[in-house]
Amino acid sequence: MLLMTHRTFRLDLATFVTRLRSMQGDRRWVTWWLGTNPIRFAAGAWIAVAVLAAVVSAEFLIYPWIYERVAHGGEAAVAPGQWFAIDFLVVIWSCASQLALLAVGLAAWATWRVWARRASLLTSKVTRSLVLSGTLISCLGVAALAMVNLPSALGLTLRMGCGTRTFDNALSPNGRYVASVVEIDCGAMSSTHRQVVVRRRLLWWTTASVLYFNDEPLLHLSWKGRTLTISGDRPVNSMAHPPPDPMVWGGVVARYAGPRE
Repeated sequence: MLLMTHRTFRLDLATFVTRLRSMQGDRRWVTWWLGTNPIRFAAGAWIAVAVLAAVVSAEFLIYPWIYERVAHGGEAAVAPGQWFAIDFLVVIWSCASQLALLAVGLAAWATWRVWARRASLLTSKVTRSLVLSGTLISCLGVAALAMVNLPSALGLTLRMGCGTRTFDNALSPNGRYVASVVEIDCGAMSSTHRQVVVRRRLLWWTTASVLYFNDEPLLHLSWKGRTLTISGDRPVNSMAHPPPDPMVWGGVVARYAGPRE
């Protein structure tokens, strides 16, 4: 029994030493990567910034095109593959400013690392000028994006003290979107308003308001394909600011239907 315990102890000790050496080897690999490839890391960070900029810029080209086709031919005027792509792109578009801050911040840090080692990494004045310009531009970009994200961060903090009542929920037939009629109450200093919000299912940060009321109308939600019908008790001609028809957000086409006169 004692011999078995001794062998087991030696086996466990050998396993522990092997794992420790493996961890040290991994750590040396990480140190080697960060220490000898700062230019490659900075290039990868700037490529990520360029890719993100292209994806975010596509939103300003795609939405007008989608709206034009849907307004004339309904949701069938857009191919299913295009709708499918928008379903995933909207996840990135919904947090574009936060992702941009992260990507530009990473590029600023990576470029600064190259500039800090310019004596050994940069041999020409041209490359030093490019790296210095990239460092300054990325740092200014981080400051600007931080200012852009500040209002949303403050708004999120303030909304944490607000109460939300949900009056209706409707899941889209494809299971990707959830529409809700909610009422937000932030206390006696704010007015109660009711709105229709849409989000990608299970992705809370994609929540977007598609219709807003300063009062408390009766609203009901129903889906047919990708079209969300918002039935309300307020005639469109009685609204100070009638909603557009249709309203497009992500892969959702929303329409308001008032009472029949």
